[in-house]
Amino acid sequence: MDGLQPSDLITNLGIVAVLHIIYRESLFYKYNEAWKKISLPRQFYYLSIISWLLAGVTALVIHFLRYPDFPMGSHFKLLSSYWVLGGAILAQLEYSLFERRYKQVAKDGAISEFNEKISSRFKESFFLFTMAPVLTLLMVIGRYTFEGVIEPHVMKEILYVGALFVGLAVFNSMVLGNMLKKDTEKIIDAIGHIKNNNFSTHINLARPDELGEISRAINDMTCSIDKGIQEIAVLNQEITDTQKEVVYTMGAIAEERSKETGNHVRRVANYSELLALKVGLSPEESALLRLASPMHDIGKVAIPDNILNKPGRHTEDEFEIMKTHSTIGYEMLKHSEREILKTAAIVAYEHHEKYDGSGYPRGLEGENIHIYGRITALADVFDALGSERCYKKAWEDERIFTLLKEQSGKQFDPKLVDIFFENFDEIDAIRNTYKDVV
Repeated sequence: MDGLQPSDLITNLGIVAVLHIIYRESLFYKYNEAWKKISLPRQFYYLSIISWLLAGVTALVIHFLRYPDFPMGSHFKLLSSYWVLGGAILAQLEYSLFERRYKQVAKDGAISEFNEKISSRFKESFFLFTMAPVLTLLMVIGRYTFEGVIEPHVMKEILYVGALFVGLAVFNSMVLGNMLKKDTEKIIDAIGHIKNNNFSTHINLARPDELGEISRAINDMTCSIDKGIQEIAVLNQEITDTQKEVVYTMGAIAEERSKETGNHVRRVANYSELLALKVGLSPEESALLRLASPMHDIGKVAIPDNILNKPGRHTEDEFEIMKTHSTIGYEMLKHSEREILKTAAIVAYEHHEKYDGSGYPRGLEGENIHIYGRITALADVFDALGSERCYKKAWEDERIFTLLKEQSGKQFDPKLVDIFFENFDEIDAIRNTYKDVV
């Protein structure tokens, strides 16, 4: 083939190049969607290799038909050149170019499947870029050895050196590729922990390269996030504490207007939490009721003093006005999205409902009354009866107990009354802790 004129070589290569482009573009057109478990860049890489293989066969056929007198070895050298230099090296380069183009095209798209491995690409490129020149050199040496220009032992030495280089390249790429894979897996694993809100994750990568930079950046980020979360937790606690103080203060204001003590709302709050726990509500829900129950009489702020603090019995009209405090309290609180105030709205609205349906403002019956309302009703009445008010003296415990038993199933939820008596020691401890100061 050395004797071919430049015009012949250009013609042959031109025909093969045109056919190669047709093969390549036809394959790209036909298989333009990603195969299963293969990324689109790698799919086009495989298609490019196939187009080079087809181009090599085409070159062999063209030269065989045009130059039948040439030895078959000459034709197969041309084929092997296309396959080694084209299918291996040039397809790799095209892969890199296509990845660059793919990033530009898909930069606004979200990639959800990650089928490529950097370590695999690293090993593959290392191997091909070492293997291809060695094979090319062996083909050249083989030609001159066959023609007698070079002694056969040179071919053996080149083969030995080539095998050594390829072996070292494979070994080196395997070691470096595995290290890269393991370190990448550490980073991905750490990101997974962060995704699951574990911000104490720390990546320990002793690498003075980009992966080391990424790991340090992730460590700095997790430290900042963890610090920020701690600060937010402190702020949230402050907000919660402020809400508690506001709720207790508002409840105490309502009680003060009716000449009652602030400790009444604290006792009712703690009684309510205890009863909620004993009836089976979760600790979180029970604590929420404790925070909200001090607002049960907040509607009293809208009741005139002459009615609210009347020492004697209310007239029928006065009592109707007095009853509006439950609806007023509900209307004041119902628009809030805060759990404490939403719960307080329920308590304010339903703590005067009675189990037999004779209560107000809606005449609810049995378990149609919210559990918050049923609990607060019992806690409020028990404490109110045992406390001295402007219109009455404090009742003795036995008198209170008699009334609670009589009203079980009537005014109060019988299950809650039973729980009250079963746990009275704890209720009495709360009462003693928050005694009114005379």
